[in-house]
Amino acid sequence: MIHSMNNDIYKSDYFYELPEELIAKFPLENRSDSKLLTVNNNDFEINIFSDIENKINKEDLLILNETKVFQARLELIKKTGGKVEILILEKINKYTANCLTRGLNRNIVHQKLFTDQYPLDIKILPTKDTNFLKIEFSQPIDQICLNIGSMPIPPYLKRAENKVDVDRYQSVFANEKYRNSVAAPTASLHFDKTLLDRIKQKTHVSTLCLDVGYGTFQPIKDDLIDANATLHKENFFIPDDLRTQIESCKGRGGKIIALGTTTLRALESAFEPDKQNIRTGNQSTNIFIKEGYKFKIVDKLITNFHLPESSLLMLVCAFGGKSNILNAYKYAIKHSLRFYSYGDAMIIEKCLSKY
Repeated sequence: MIHSMNNDIYKSDYFYELPEELIAKFPLENRSDSKLLTVNNNDFEINIFSDIENKINKEDLLILNETKVFQARLELIKKTGGKVEILILEKINKYTANCLTRGLNRNIVHQKLFTDQYPLDIKILPTKDTNFLKIEFSQPIDQICLNIGSMPIPPYLKRAENKVDVDRYQSVFANEKYRNSVAAPTASLHFDKTLLDRIKQKTHVSTLCLDVGYGTFQPIKDDLIDANATLHKENFFIPDDLRTQIESCKGRGGKIIALGTTTLRALESAFEPDKQNIRTGNQSTNIFIKEGYKFKIVDKLITNFHLPESSLLMLVCAFGGKSNILNAYKYAIKHSLRFYSYGDAMIIEKCLSKY
């Protein structure tokens, strides 16, 4: 469908056809052997990902999201023998979490479920949010996940968790103290320790943490996007020294490079107009970045290829220019690049002109 030239934003304008064989079902043997598509005003170039170090200058600042994915998917059995799947989206406290479920009767408050190791009592608590259930578990959530949980690999992989996912659906710089994400910040998966060490020797590198939750993969329901639409809340933390590093980078004429859309969302959400820099400390965001958004912090973005009609694709189009990015996707498909979480990556300059 072709929409009239106005300020309305339509989900269907971000649709593209992707051959099934271009969905990367498994990671490559070596992280940095994936491909890198450089996007610069409808000029495209394909290299190996390890060449990313040549795209970063010594004056720049590369910012990483050091969150860690936890084994958030639980496969359980009811007394009747029926199967139940619980995906823990957000831990509210030691025993309670917001969850997506399959096979669970949400009308029964108290339920007993079974695992290979022990029975598990749960209580469904009232919540105003219809997207998920609030569940209280009889045992600490972290302990349950460590004992019986599996990595929450994306459903479009159309396979069960494999032992390779335990290592590879996790960045090499994931921080154990930030084990709160239900999806990997997938642009991070291309970095091995050798490549990261080389970049650290060449330029400035810093970190923040955004806990990847439902907001990152929440489906968009309506075709016409409400101008005031938001995403589900995600929590993030910015250390004090990052604000100083951003000031220093701007002062020396360097560029702020966000590794992944999660890093970009945290940085842009923390921007303080009066200080022209970012707030530090624990924060949360529900920001929905789309056409017309004015980027304040980030100059370059490293990201994977995202699903059609997704909020992440809209974010990337807002950053790099809609026609530019959609043409880049066509170019990537034509050249058989690999898509989604275990797929290839792109590096994009911020678009300064209107789409």
